[in-house]
Amino acid sequence: MNRDTLLKELTHYVVEELLDGDSNELDASTPLLELGVLNSLETARMMAFVQKKYGISVPAEALKVENLQTLSAITDLVYDARPRQP
Repeated sequence: MNRDTLLKELTHYVVEELLDGDSNELDASTPLLELGVLNSLETARMMAFVQKKYGISVPAEALKVENLQTLSAITDLVYDARPRQP
């Protein structure tokens, strides 16, 4: 899995699950927390989606505001949490 594919799939998740298909002006730098798109419940749902789809468990201590501000930041968080290949 590369970062661009992950960003695309997380964007699709946000559009379909959180914005009811309305992707107007949503991009990698849209301030999701500031606009109220993400809250604690939606963050938990998104992390459950990441766990189920990719088998990646993001540590709770990594779920800080700065890591959840934008799709780009969330993508980095998930990408960095993936298991490393030996």
